[in-house]
Amino acid sequence: MRPSAGAQEARAPEAAWARPIVFQEGIVMKRRGLLAATAALPVLWAAPLRATPLPDTNLRVIFGYPPGGAGDFIARLVSEHAAKTLGRNVIVVNQPGATGLVAIDALRRAAPDGTTIAMVPMTGAVLLPMVNSRARFDFMTDVDPVAHCVSYSLGFAVAPNTGVKTWPDFLAWARANPTKLLYGGSGLGSISHLFGAMMKQVLGVDLQYVPFKGGAELNSAVMGGHVPLAIGVTSDFAEPHKAGRMQVLAVSSGQRDVSLPDVQTFVELGHKDLVSEPWFGFFAPPGTPEPLRAAWNGAINAALTDPAVRDRMIRTGFMVGGGSGEALRERMAGDKARWQPVVTASGVKMDG
Repeated sequence: MRPSAGAQEARAPEAAWARPIVFQEGIVMKRRGLLAATAALPVLWAAPLRATPLPDTNLRVIFGYPPGGAGDFIARLVSEHAAKTLGRNVIVVNQPGATGLVAIDALRRAAPDGTTIAMVPMTGAVLLPMVNSRARFDFMTDVDPVAHCVSYSLGFAVAPNTGVKTWPDFLAWARANPTKLLYGGSGLGSISHLFGAMMKQVLGVDLQYVPFKGGAELNSAVMGGHVPLAIGVTSDFAEPHKAGRMQVLAVSSGQRDVSLPDVQTFVELGHKDLVSEPWFGFFAPPGTPEPLRAAWNGAINAALTDPAVRDRMIRTGFMVGGGSGEALRERMAGDKARWQPVVTASGVKMDG
């Protein structure tokens, strides 16, 4: 769920540079084994042929970030189950670069024949066009939504050397240390960056952003006391919090996060405007016929309602979604209306 920058070729190689790994039906791998086995390769899920309007060929799910992260895990988990439903091989193609723009450009250029969809985070679908001059697209009109997949919460954490243990402690510390309010997050223009901008506006504290390359680097900086505050995926903070190496003070979801059930939500702390549940959704190229989108939607929802799939997602720190493509479009509209004032007031801008 955390972006990495750096331009790459817009169209990822299919099998020229790597032999795909083939998983037969009935094989279930634990998350750590799955991520290790697929750390650098596309994945080909083998499944028997079944009736579907989708072409009788390999299908692709584009994901705009490197293998091995939590978002990549979700893409592969859903693709594995979808292959069984559709009776087609489903290849997860990682196309990292330019904070997700490489993959989005590939999706928009792909043939609308049902062979290609992409899993895109809310950051790419909603926030990038607000903050990045290169993101000249509108997901409301320029692609076809297929289905919402999962959501997650953001955690607000403090370093151990601050001495802060509770939310009231933080507010007092912030008033006493107005020049030390540096918070780390994963990438410029990311959801952690912008949620901090929202906190700054709501709380009236002068939070200043420090970008990191990813969650691992951010965790190390907080645990080492190199940055006093951090905003990131709650589940990424869970183990350090439990070990006492950082303190998570609040989470952004409407309900408490299952990975840290002892930590209150911002709503419980009296800040009803500090709610954010970033998400991943599936999208098809513009002009994809409705029967093809419906086939993908059915396969994705079948995965999300499978008890084993749901359990693995929940244990990894996600809130399981689903629903229609139109429901995803409505979700995007609500997010655009909510975040545009925050972005405008913050002045966050990035090029490339």
